[in-house]
Amino acid sequence: MDNENVVDGTDANFIADVVEPSSNVPVLVDFWAPWCGPCKTLKPILERLVAEQGGKVKLVKVNTDEHQGIAGQLRVRGIPAVFAFKDGKPVDAFTGALPESKVTEFIEKQKALFA
Repeated sequence: MDNENVVDGTDANFIADVVEPSSNVPVLVDFWAPWCGPCKTLKPILERLVAEQGGKVKLVKVNTDEHQGIAGQLRVRGIPAVFAFKDGKPVDAFTGALPESKVTEFIEKQKALFA
């Protein structure tokens, strides 16, 4: 997906991709893995909804098979797991593939923190 608000994250780039931008906009971090069926359901919903926000929300996708450090620090127990960051800290999260309406509600709730 060609959108600067949807990026593939790494443990090494976590500060630049998540912590720093989260002082200006909500940053959602999607922890996923290639073998995870529910992840394949959630990922396109997240990508499209964030793209529709026009820069008001950022999405960082972290493949937990390749980048386990941050997932371990956040004690991610199941995937998909989506964490919302504000001011460098996780402020909300959900686990599992939610329906699009619930993902929309989650995004709107995070945007309200910056209103």
